[in-house]
Amino acid sequence: MAPPLLHLKNIHLTFGSTPLLEGAEMAVHAGERICVVGRNGSGKSTFLKIAAGQIEPDDGERFFQPGTTLRYLPQEPDLSAYDTIADYVAGGLEGADDYYRIPYLLDALGLDGENGTSHLSGGETRRAALARALAPEPDILMLDEPTNHLDLPAIEWLEGELGSMRTALVLISHDRRFASTLSRKTLWV
Repeated sequence: MAPPLLHLKNIHLTFGSTPLLEGAEMAVHAGERICVVGRNGSGKSTFLKIAAGQIEPDDGERFFQPGTTLRYLPQEPDLSAYDTIADYVAGGLEGADDYYRIPYLLDALGLDGENGTSHLSGGETRRAALARALAPEPDILMLDEPTNHLDLPAIEWLEGELGSMRTALVLISHDRRFASTLSRKTLWV
């Protein structure tokens, strides 16, 4: 088997005097589909942020295969640094990423790229953040509660889109049908 694209080993994190993660581990291989589950407050989102390289653990190792691309959809996306939805989505592209998917994703998600970002509803913000995460077709896609604020047609479209992608997927979702359809492995936190 090929080495993992991402490997977290013996991850520890404490908030104040309360241990949140103790010895957590995860390996993500190309094309793998993982659902991270656990009770509320168990550290699922924090674990995903560590995996995405957004926060540092107190202890443990994070190995990221050189040349691997990763995109992360936070539970609460912040669009405030961008004037328009299209600017926000394009801001998630890097280097050799191609802009061709942006119009397709905006249309599929029912968004007007010229709309400003300051007065978006929760659903519009979530759809813009999904377009930003999906646009580059990364090697690893990490999604924290991707169906929050989405209506049923948007959830069904997202399920189909993710199902057709070759990317490795790590997701947190309380939508059991969505999670069971897209994941092949469960990681308990």
